[in-house]
Amino acid sequence: MKRYRRCLLCAGLILALLPAWAAAQRVAIDDLGDLNLSFAAVQPLDEVPGPAVQASATHRGGAMYRIELPRDARRASYLVDNGEAVSAGQPFVVLDGPEIHHLLLEYSTLRTRYESAKDRYERSRESYRQQALREDQWVEISDRYLALQLEFEHMRHFQELVRETTDHDEAITLVAPIDGRIHYADNRERLVAGTELAGFLAADALRLRARVPMASAGDLAALELSTCRVAVAAVDRVAEGFFVTAWSEPIPADCEVTLNATLSARPLYRQAAYAVPRSAVFTRDGEAQVLVRRGNALASVAVSLLMPDGEDYAVSAASDLAGSEVLVTSVSAVQGILLGLGGE
Repeated sequence: MKRYRRCLLCAGLILALLPAWAAAQRVAIDDLGDLNLSFAAVQPLDEVPGPAVQASATHRGGAMYRIELPRDARRASYLVDNGEAVSAGQPFVVLDGPEIHHLLLEYSTLRTRYESAKDRYERSRESYRQQALREDQWVEISDRYLALQLEFEHMRHFQELVRETTDHDEAITLVAPIDGRIHYADNRERLVAGTELAGFLAADALRLRARVPMASAGDLAALELSTCRVAVAAVDRVAEGFFVTAWSEPIPADCEVTLNATLSARPLYRQAAYAVPRSAVFTRDGEAQVLVRRGNALASVAVSLLMPDGEDYAVSAASDLAGSEVLVTSVSAVQGILLGLGGE
């Protein structure tokens, strides 16, 4: 019976204090006397930053235009710096050595053989249609022509990049096949057939690659560098533990990013939120709050801190804060008044 009476007494006290508690969520501006009151507008956000991640400036598979040596060479003298932007047709390397003369002679000979095989193939095709040529003869002619065609085309693509030769045919100059950034390994001791002379990456192929938490990857909108913001184009569907790989759109030239550079990037996630100055946020009853101007009064509104953003906090709130102003000075004094402790 006594316990029941104590419960009724507690309930009565709570009911009696509710009006005072409700009033403590709001304070009239006129009651704040000479306090210095400054306000800042709440800024709506469509994106919320996440913790910084490591990103690399690279390219997706198959984006690099690669040039390989069709035959051995003695020396390669590059005319441009590694990573430099070049234009299509711009000389980028000089190859020299006695092997170059053999290369040019081989190409000339191969072209003659290919043209002869092509002519025989076209003449024999009509004879085969008229059944004036046996099956095994036609197969032999066709196979020879197709094999020479493949070999010649491989050499022809390389020869199209040759712009200059010396009088003794032991040196040739190659030009860039496309506009882009050149990448090459300049520490090779031997230049054998099949060696990659250089790769060329078009300006629209350089992208950011970053590993982001899989749980939030679906909302990833962009990666922000110190120099620019780059939208995200795709997120791989293969996880690496708790992370997935995100790929950006092509990096704009004004970002001034170098191929293969490792960078710090801040992921931006699609989420409706607000930006409020850090000075506007205080803690009350274990939760973050801000003081919002409502007419001639200040109302204490609970917010959830999402992420620091420079001098601001990105926050979410149950109340609509769009178009509102929050107090940024004398916040602790007003907080004290709300707690019944008086002003500063």
